[in-house]
Amino acid sequence: MSRARISKAPEPPVFREGVVTRLEPQTRDPDRVSIFIDGVFWMGVHRDVLREHPMEEGQVLPVALQQALFQAELVRKAQSVALRYLEHRPRTVQEVRRRLERAGFPPTVIDQVVARLEALGYLDDRAYARAYVQGRLAGRGYGPRRLQAELRRRGVPPDVVEATMASVLAETDPLEIARPLARRRWQLLCQNEPDRRKRRQKLIAFLQRRGFSSEIAYRLLRELD
Repeated sequence: MSRARISKAPEPPVFREGVVTRLEPQTRDPDRVSIFIDGVFWMGVHRDVLREHPMEEGQVLPVALQQALFQAELVRKAQSVALRYLEHRPRTVQEVRRRLERAGFPPTVIDQVVARLEALGYLDDRAYARAYVQGRLAGRGYGPRRLQAELRRRGVPPDVVEATMASVLAETDPLEIARPLARRRWQLLCQNEPDRRKRRQKLIAFLQRRGFSSEIAYRLLRELD
């Protein structure tokens, strides 16, 4: 999603006690209702918000209830933004927080939405980290160091990164992941790089860029050279 299309947090309306003179379903979105106070449009809210805070025409709407309505609408809107963000692929807690911050939602609302999504199972940094590492270790041939850096960049807590890497590496030997990559790259280098010293340097650099340790890189070089 481009920055231009990022949904923004709604601006707060004017909070002033008055009488609810009309509750009108919106034409473009029948799930939303326009609230009129003293004959003037005040704010549009989702029907779910009205179910949480019921009202009727002719009722006096005190400021405290107006503020509660706006807060509930903020939370509902923020959750909607977060769920749309999660539609494309799994995200970390930090990625969702950053997304909601960019949209202008206040920290208290973000905390509430994140806690709700974690409780519902939509956000789980441990499950995210394990799936990410497993998919990119074997599927893309990325080494442990690169994967650790990528998880940290996505906001996964350091303790979760360490525990995930330890768990996955107990099941998968990175040397076996790196070996076929090194063989393919070495074949290309032998065809295109006549200088043996440069060939060796390029293989080491390639494996290190992929995230494999120097120990693995030099071991494979000894196997191939």
